[in-house]
Amino acid sequence: MKTLIIFLCLTTAAWAQPWPQAPPQIGKLKLKQEYWNYMKEAARRYHISPYLIQAVCAIESRYDPYAHSGNCFGLMQLHIDTAKKYGIANPLNPRENIMGGAAVLARLMQEYDGDIRKILHVYNSTCTAAYEREVIRAYCQAILGQTSSLAAKRH
Repeated sequence: MKTLIIFLCLTTAAWAQPWPQAPPQIGKLKLKQEYWNYMKEAARRYHISPYLIQAVCAIESRYDPYAHSGNCFGLMQLHIDTAKKYGIANPLNPRENIMGGAAVLARLMQEYDGDIRKILHVYNSTCTAAYEREVIRAYCQAILGQTSSLAAKRH
């Protein structure tokens, strides 16, 4: 049942366009409009959900473009070697970082047939069950928060 809920969260509202102008809220984190625009651009380019990109950013860096952990940098915490592989000259540049991270997620989505657990484990080599839960929770929160606000506007 848990897998079905995750699958529905990952597929249902994620592709509903047009995506909201303002970024959906995840917890108390504040996402800059500029970053949300980059996420939507990357989502269109790579045919993945902007909410997945947002969730990974939220958990990986808490939307801090200068976040750094080991050899990983920026909003999407791109490993320096991965950034080079994807032609990212400056992993601290928010747009480049988001585009690179989205390209990696898109490749993993194809490679692992959308299996979010496998995708997260490969994207973050130190992936724990807690990390996985947090990304999925953030993803669903972005989608459901947006869906709730759209429903509220209709009534």
